[in-house]
Amino acid sequence: MYAILYTSNAEGTTATNQKGIEIMSYSMAFDTETTGLDKCFCYDVGYVIFDNDTHSIVENKHFVIEQVWHNLPLFESAYYKEKRALYVSLMRGHKATMTKWGYVMQEMARDIKNYDITDAYAYNSDFDDKVFTYNCDWFKTINPFDNVAIHDIWGYASEFITSTSDYKEFCELHQLFTETENYKGSAEAVYRYITNTPDFSEKHMGLYDSQIEAEILFSCLDKGAKLATDYKVNKVLKRPQIKPFIIKVNGNVLYKGQYIKKYTQNDKYYFTTEEG
Repeated sequence: MYAILYTSNAEGTTATNQKGIEIMSYSMAFDTETTGLDKCFCYDVGYVIFDNDTHSIVENKHFVIEQVWHNLPLFESAYYKEKRALYVSLMRGHKATMTKWGYVMQEMARDIKNYDITDAYAYNSDFDDKVFTYNCDWFKTINPFDNVAIHDIWGYASEFITSTSDYKEFCELHQLFTETENYKGSAEAVYRYITNTPDFSEKHMGLYDSQIEAEILFSCLDKGAKLATDYKVNKVLKRPQIKPFIIKVNGNVLYKGQYIKKYTQNDKYYFTTEEG
């Protein structure tokens, strides 16, 4: 359910393909929304195509999948089922198109070919890969990613954003913690940081999430990241857990403070009071 980006190899050329599209270096960021994590029927696909050098967007496309949309019991199993009215509004305003899964796959495959796209990028790419494999198998359609390499934007963020002290300070300031009290590393949290908009809320809709996740990738590229590179994903951003403790001898307080971690060795207690 996270955005994927494609990039072409043809940089610096002014040739055009058979569709008359100038062959430069283009990318496609896209996002999917599904009814579940295991039986991940997709009801929303959105993507943007943009120039890698200028970051200008040349295509915006948003699709609602007809087979899932009209299966009300299936759609009602979706976590974001309450957004149904928003999709109706988008379709009435011609900002999203309802069509079958197979047509969307053909449309994406055409864009990948026309823009000479060869590498794919997704925030949590393992899940997105699963979504396309599952739905293409179920609906018996082509998979536009069969000949496209996939890289994880989450890895880019881990390497160039969430590992920094500035990001952790931002999380502390705005209380961006997981249920286990670690730092959040979601696309929403990272986008809040790179845009300094602590109140931003991800829409969890294909086209809009594609746009913010592409921005995360470009922020990493601006920091020195390279396209078509696999950076290690850090899904757990450990936050120091500071706890109070007191050392007493014969009832007298020798030390009163806080510690981050402790361990015992040879009947001795060792406390770490600062992160390091």
